[in-house]
Amino acid sequence: MKFDCIIIGGGISGLTAGIRCVKEGLHTAIISSGMSALHFSSGSIDVLGYLNNKVVYKPFEAIDTLTGTIAQHPYTKCGKPLIIEALQFFKQECETQNLYLYDNENLNHFHVTALGTLKPTYFSQRSVFNEDVYNRFKKMKKIVIINFEGYRDFHPQLAAAQLSKHALFANCEIVAKSIEMPQLQDLTKHPHEFRSIDIARIFEDKENVYTIADAIRLAAEGADFVVIPAFMGIHNFNEIHNMMQSRTRLLIYEVPTLPPSILGLRIDNALKSRFARLGGVYIAGDKVVRADYNNDVVQAVYTANHPENPLEAKFYILSTGSFFSGGMVSEFNNMYEPVFKLKLYYEPERSKWYSPQFFYSNSHPFLEYGVVTDENLRPYDSKDNIIQNVYCSGAILAHYNPIREGCGSGVAISTAYKAANQIISLYKLMR
Repeated sequence: MKFDCIIIGGGISGLTAGIRCVKEGLHTAIISSGMSALHFSSGSIDVLGYLNNKVVYKPFEAIDTLTGTIAQHPYTKCGKPLIIEALQFFKQECETQNLYLYDNENLNHFHVTALGTLKPTYFSQRSVFNEDVYNRFKKMKKIVIINFEGYRDFHPQLAAAQLSKHALFANCEIVAKSIEMPQLQDLTKHPHEFRSIDIARIFEDKENVYTIADAIRLAAEGADFVVIPAFMGIHNFNEIHNMMQSRTRLLIYEVPTLPPSILGLRIDNALKSRFARLGGVYIAGDKVVRADYNNDVVQAVYTANHPENPLEAKFYILSTGSFFSGGMVSEFNNMYEPVFKLKLYYEPERSKWYSPQFFYSNSHPFLEYGVVTDENLRPYDSKDNIIQNVYCSGAILAHYNPIREGCGSGVAISTAYKAANQIISLYKLMR
């Protein structure tokens, strides 16, 4: 099979690059081995949440500082104008699938985590941040945090205790409650075995929504905010959210849960649907295992399921992620990139890969390890030669720390957009 562009990795970065390429007329394929980090994400888009261990309120001003000091950072290679353009592109493409992302007019806002902590982010879904949430937040007096009896992956008492410690909630009553969900009793699983995706499917039935909304209204009487785990549907979430708020006459706020994350699944579904509707080819459940080269140009790649059948393309984007998703592999005293055997940045001595304390304020060094690229995101091979028709994007890149900097999805989107733009420009010159 022959394509103009093959993207290896079906996460947020690979899908963003794929949508960008296919919109410009490139015959594009994405090869995905399975679930991406979106299934474990908060469902919000972090651009830059922290710098020098301080919370960032103005991310684009902070990006100027960051790029002025870290020459190899992916944001430096992208540049602020492209980062802004990439984020708007991503937002607009999500909106075509009725997934609306809200920002705070170029400022970060905060979303509540399942543990009751506050985390800075840039884009959030409507049930997490919008103008109504912003306005009501200023004058709220009572928050009710609700769980559904039998669901073990959310602990409202813990979230309430943590939130009440924050200065923003000093004058706010925070109450934790649980409600019954009779629908769970009618299903074959034991209620304690349910995960978020099982309950989200229950919300897809309108009659269930009304029943649950009535129970929430009774439990949350007098509340300004009602916080629930992110269950309000995977596909019809806008309609369900409207129904819930209309029925309860309360502001319903979703917090991300333990995996699978419904908020992350919504983004995953939206991007995959958009890519498919534009004519992209999505190859699921397969893994690229090797490549053929002609000097410094990749000719074809081969997958685990079809080891004898080459997949050829003019260009390739490597978006396989970090260690978590198999984009990089670590051995006892070695690290390597398994597809193209690219040059990696990492400390050879294993003891320097991690910090002695697990919850160390400066995070762990291995989070900054990854593929070394030039300013155009083209990687180097083990002999320091640039691979001419391969580009890298997302978590596989070196020289940034997505946890310490709070920039994982922002880097994923921006570098995907830049890599796709590079390919599109060259593709047009070749025609």
